[in-house]
Amino acid sequence: MDRLSQGQIIAAVAAVVLLVAEFLPWLGAGGSATVTGPGGGSVTVGGSENFNLWDGSTLDIYALIVGVVALTPAVLALSGGAEEFSFMSAATFLLGVVGIILVVAFLTVDFPDGASRKIGAWIGLVAMIVIAYGGFRAMQEEVATEI
Repeated sequence: MDRLSQGQIIAAVAAVVLLVAEFLPWLGAGGSATVTGPGGGSVTVGGSENFNLWDGSTLDIYALIVGVVALTPAVLALSGGAEEFSFMSAATFLLGVVGIILVVAFLTVDFPDGASRKIGAWIGLVAMIVIAYGGFRAMQEEVATEI
């Protein structure tokens, strides 16, 4: 762990959280239906269904890429090859910023009507913010060590 910078640790932990959050419910669709029985009586049945990021969203692959790229600097630092890929901290920062924009757009503009926002979406947004911060911090630490 001595080889890892603080920014790399922050981004790596947030990347793991993001990868787990992809499988948590991001949106929920609730509804009720009236079922008429054979005797003519009717019963209202309520139901709700939760969907994770992998259920029909195009954001899933991007979030996976952000998670992998954010984990890469930490893995490279632990294996001793971090100097060869010093651009990865900048890539982590940029992908994190774009990820923030995409998740916010998903939660506001592109969100399906009648659906509710679930915990996975909020955890995913926070993870993207922390990944961008970790990438930014790792870039600053790289510059500080070069001086």
